[in-house]
Amino acid sequence: RLYLLCFISWFSLKMYVDELKKAKELVSALITEKNAYPIMIRLAWHDAGTYNKDISEWPKCGGANGSIRFEPEIKHGANAGLINAVNMLEEVHKQVPEVTYADLYQLASAVSVELAGGPKIPMKYGRVDTEECAPEGNLPDGNPPFHTGCKSAEQHLRTIFHRMGLSNQDIVALSGAHTVGRAFKDRSGEGKESTKYTANL
Repeated sequence: RLYLLCFISWFSLKMYVDELKKAKELVSALITEKNAYPIMIRLAWHDAGTYNKDISEWPKCGGANGSIRFEPEIKHGANAGLINAVNMLEEVHKQVPEVTYADLYQLASAVSVELAGGPKIPMKYGRVDTEECAPEGNLPDGNPPFHTGCKSAEQHLRTIFHRMGLSNQDIVALSGAHTVGRAFKDRSGEGKESTKYTANL
């Protein structure tokens, strides 16, 4: 009986790994075709960015759990425009339904970084999906007044990201990720409706 259980576990793991490999191929093709590197990185971060290190109970602690695909979370102000990425990956998920949304979103981000010329990120998979949405306000505001009550942008960022267990150095590295891609007014609330770089998109 123990041998049978071990075999079933091994077989299930192998099937999941095979599905992940297929998902990576599908995601790579999709990202390349749609030039979707930046939005996939943003989707994965915003799904994970709900994490609170001070809450031990799952899924209340937030994190990379796939909840961003549900309302009201996908409609949070910080998630403007991310429904486009969710919809693109839904087509992939239909072909690899065994892969959790939580894993698929993080895989898409890692693939995006790699395809954009960045490093190959060593990933661990096995995330579990939840249908419990995180409350609004887990991600930082782009402009004051800040919902945290902080007077300065620096303190606001520290308040948000220290809650996740990130250091000041981590915050600087994370902020640098915003240099990937372009700004769209309907997503960030910043900039012009159209520029010479965004007019044809």
